[in-house]
Amino acid sequence: MSVSVSPIKGRVYRLVKVDSCGVPVTGASSAVFVSKFVQVQQSPVYEDGEEFTVKNSDGTFCVNEADDDQFKRMGLTIDLCAINPYLLALTLGARQLSVGSPLVTGAGFAIAEGANTGHFSLEVWQDVAGNAACDASGNQQYLYSAWPHVYSGRIGDYTISNGASQTQIVAKTKGASASWGDGPGSGTSWITPAAVAAGDHWLAAVTTTAPPAVTDGATTLS
Repeated sequence: MSVSVSPIKGRVYRLVKVDSCGVPVTGASSAVFVSKFVQVQQSPVYEDGEEFTVKNSDGTFCVNEADDDQFKRMGLTIDLCAINPYLLALTLGARQLSVGSPLVTGAGFAIAEGANTGHFSLEVWQDVAGNAACDASGNQQYLYSAWPHVYSGRIGDYTISNGASQTQIVAKTKGASASWGDGPGSGTSWITPAAVAAGDHWLAAVTTTAPPAVTDGATTLS
């Protein structure tokens, strides 16, 4: 039996540091960030199938065939209301600055030239609208989306004007690592491990497990 829901709004997102193979990083060098957001937009990237055509002398087709289009990756755009140096370090490879007296690390950031070698996963929780907002047992339902392997983060346009400025992060996906499991970390999970296959770019599932709480900066992953 399939489950059909209408997702609405966005609760929170979670970013987790992964290595270049898409495996979640644990311990002192790990990073987990949970926060609210303005919007997350994904744009699928396909490669058109090769076409094979031959025309007769009167202009009609003798051969007219085309290979299937192939999915390559997702392009992700994350719009944020607040600037957070912890987040920019995780997604853009930015350097956190220590400023003030006494010095406070993470009070600022710097972005230098060069390639961004950082990798992370992105998860987003949405509410469910209408009669499907709760399951048959009265538990609230959410639509959980995950992009297990995201890389090549770039900073988007930043506008300073007579209005609120927003931060934009643009990145793209790779196929998931089988080690990503049911979501990084011990304890709460939102999907079953069997749902994640190596090579997956986007996962979406209905869950009654509530999203994680917003964090104060980056935390570690156990």
